[in-house]
Amino acid sequence: MSIRSRLLLLPILAVFTIPAFASDKIVIRYLTAKSQAEADIKTSIEQSGVNQTMIELANNRFPYRQTLTIEYGSEQGPLYDPDQHLVQIPYQFYQQALDYFKHNKYDEKYGKSAQSGAMDTLLHTLLHEAGHAYIADQKIPILGKEEDAVDNFAAMIMIEYVDNGDDAAISAADMFAFESEDRPDYYDFGEYIDEHSFDLQRYFSTLCLVYGSDPEKHQDLLDEVENDYLAERKDFCVFNYSNVAQNWHTYLSDD
Repeated sequence: MSIRSRLLLLPILAVFTIPAFASDKIVIRYLTAKSQAEADIKTSIEQSGVNQTMIELANNRFPYRQTLTIEYGSEQGPLYDPDQHLVQIPYQFYQQALDYFKHNKYDEKYGKSAQSGAMDTLLHTLLHEAGHAYIADQKIPILGKEEDAVDNFAAMIMIEYVDNGDDAAISAADMFAFESEDRPDYYDFGEYIDEHSFDLQRYFSTLCLVYGSDPEKHQDLLDEVENDYLAERKDFCVFNYSNVAQNWHTYLSDD
């Protein structure tokens, strides 16, 4: 399946470094890089400003009671560990995203660099895991799949509070599409009982939120949807964005 057309559209012991960036309630730390490739990824992340954006968003929109640590260079992840109130991001996650965007010739198709697409994906992932952390920190009741709820959280925060965040959310959606295209034509049984929705569902759900946030600006965003369903789907996306935003704003700081 092709994604929509748009215009722009030897093991060593790990040792913690000194926290590279911190606020009262968020600490960013890096595990020691095990290769030059990981060191390069670390530098790219440090220089991108993604952590500063993450901290500013948290401080201003979803402040934590308990200090949250974001750790780069973990063996597992991306994931949120509720026992440690810790978000873990492997260095290779960024590299994998970058490889997907390069392989799909993102710059040629959409006029946006693969590096930008990968960083947008990283920000969405940070916000997704931070959403899990915020739910735990604030004891927010979730009726339904929490993974879907924090996907919505990440997209909505980007759309409303990040410069060009709607475009960044589209890049994150594209990553879901790339991963879906890279799969066989079937799902393993375990994926049907997994807590995450399928990648292609996450792709369309994110595009739906972006469209619903500004239908005029993004009028061509859902052109992949069959004409028989398009008008109904567009109406739903407008309703859905309003509903998702209203529900999450109940728990956000809008000062």
